[in-house]
Amino acid sequence: MSAMSGFPQSLQLLHGVRRRLMLQRLVTRVFLVTLALAGVYAAALLAGRLTGLWAAWFEPWTVLLVPAVALVLAALWPRRPGVQDAAHIIDQQQQTRDLFLTLTMLDSCPGEYQPLVGRDAELRAPKIKPAEVVPLQWERPTFISAVVLCVLLAGAYFVPTLDPFGKVAEAREEEDQRKLLEDSRKITEIRRAQLKNKNVEAENSPEVEKALEALKAGFSEMKKGDRRANQEKLKEHQDELGKIFRELINSPEVKKLNAEGLKADQKLGSLGEEEMFRKMQKELQQGSSESLEQQVDELKDKLERLTKTTDPLEKSELQRQMQKQLKELSDFAGKKAGSKEMQAALERAQQQLDAMKQEGLSKEAMEALQESLEAAQQEMQMLAQEMRDMQNLEDALKLISMAKQLNSKDQLEGEMGAGNMTLEDYEELYQQLMGMQSGSGSDGDGEGTGGRGMGEGGVVDEDDGIKTDFVNEQSKSQIQKGKILLSLKTKGLSDSGDIKDDNYRRVIGEIRQSLEDVIEQEQIPPGYVGGIQKYFDTLEKRGE
Repeated sequence: MSAMSGFPQSLQLLHGVRRRLMLQRLVTRVFLVTLALAGVYAAALLAGRLTGLWAAWFEPWTVLLVPAVALVLAALWPRRPGVQDAAHIIDQQQQTRDLFLTLTMLDSCPGEYQPLVGRDAELRAPKIKPAEVVPLQWERPTFISAVVLCVLLAGAYFVPTLDPFGKVAEAREEEDQRKLLEDSRKITEIRRAQLKNKNVEAENSPEVEKALEALKAGFSEMKKGDRRANQEKLKEHQDELGKIFRELINSPEVKKLNAEGLKADQKLGSLGEEEMFRKMQKELQQGSSESLEQQVDELKDKLERLTKTTDPLEKSELQRQMQKQLKELSDFAGKKAGSKEMQAALERAQQQLDAMKQEGLSKEAMEALQESLEAAQQEMQMLAQEMRDMQNLEDALKLISMAKQLNSKDQLEGEMGAGNMTLEDYEELYQQLMGMQSGSGSDGDGEGTGGRGMGEGGVVDEDDGIKTDFVNEQSKSQIQKGKILLSLKTKGLSDSGDIKDDNYRRVIGEIRQSLEDVIEQEQIPPGYVGGIQKYFDTLEKRGE
């Protein structure tokens, strides 16, 4: 090459032809490799669609891989044209009798011939165009390649997938299970974040805890002799606690949980299992989820054993036991606990346990199942917390009633308690004060005879013949509303044994509608509210 450096025109021509030659060969190689890969793709596509073994691989976008791979393979092709190849093409096309080929070999030629060859090449080089020597022919290969790719794309879209071995259905089921698994994990993650903010492991919910602390602070601010101000403050606390209490007691979970016993259509298992569920129900009513959480802990232990064992029989038995236990807990959550969120978490756990049977999803399903069990455990803790909230609110409302009674007698004073007193301490203090009031009804010693008929062993003489001013009258007033919940001046049934008075039904309905206001005005303890409502329901049924 060193000898050619003195002939720049010839050297420029050779390099130009060489570049075009490389480009033309690249186009040809891409075309040929594309056709080869298209044939392989078409064969694999037909085989996969007809057998269903690898049909999922051939999505329409995969057709684009054919030209992309062809371009890479053509670019990496090891044989590339050199300067002598370019000189040979020039000599052939221009019929220069190996002039330019000889020019590329000047280093091996005798020295006296080199100037002559170079002179002749330099004279011919400016007249030769590289584009004429190597014309680029890319239109036809490109068109054919495009047609082939369109055929492959149509095949990817329209060639039907057969499933003689059931592989397509299996793959589709696995994909559906994977999607359900991902969706269920997202739901569980969102719910666990919500429960974390509620602090379900605490004794009371943040809202109830705040209200109880405010009540305790309110008791310490009571002032003796300022009955009106005390009454207003107690009323404010009573309204606040009563509102929260009514929301809790009217919630579906609390209503369902406080239902009596298991009904005939709510069989949750054998007799022993029903006893266990009754125990869990009773504990929840008392604000404890210990037995329920023990069930979840057992499921976690079985899940750990399931992931470690390699015995197929043991795996099958553990899965059966877990599925049965999850089903029973889910039924309990829906039928007895009334917690839709707990039931949903347990149902997600059942789906994830089914997904563990598929080899491709076993690890993901196991992790999702663990998360669902933890979410169900938190739901149990929250339900128990709601029951504790209701019990503590009821006790607090009773305590307010006691404080109102003491305040009416000017016996309420915040300074009576220490600064760190709890509501239980206030209850004990108020009970002592009320006991002192009930024992101081008179100043006597209670040992008087008390008049006629009160002597030791005395008997009151009765004489029905004595005339008095008593007149036997019966009031004819109608039933009406008032502070008394119900007052009937007439009694008894008609001759047929039915209540026929339409006014009776009307008044009962009016009283029933204003029952909530009457209960609040009369400061009836929450524990008696259910009995009063049940009583009026009975009166309405009798009226019907």
